[in-house]
Amino acid sequence: MSNFLQDSCYESANGSAACIEFHHDRNHRRGFNVSQLIDYSLDPNPEAETDRNEPPQKLSIAFATADVVILGWRLDFLANKLRDNSLMAVCLLPKRYAELERIPAYVSAIVITPIGKS
Repeated sequence: MSNFLQDSCYESANGSAACIEFHHDRNHRRGFNVSQLIDYSLDPNPEAETDRNEPPQKLSIAFATADVVILGWRLDFLANKLRDNSLMAVCLLPKRYAELERIPAYVSAIVITPIGKS
């Protein structure tokens, strides 16, 4: 993976990030140039209303070529990094880190849906 800390699900840039990468594991990652970013929204995860085991937050990011949905806990931290153009990479963390308060954000799922060509 990139330069993620052992218990971190994100990597941030010291200045402005040129790309944002999404890592599913050590061998699979997908990146988008920040110039493709259209919008993002942080919302409650509707699945969490009926299942307490589901992550409570959903961060939806629209790029010109794909939509990315991130599920997890404390995702406002990632939304702030995205807003500040300092989010460089996001990865999944093992479940044991979900409830650790010292972890600024916890990502349990990343779903990338490419925009179909007409």
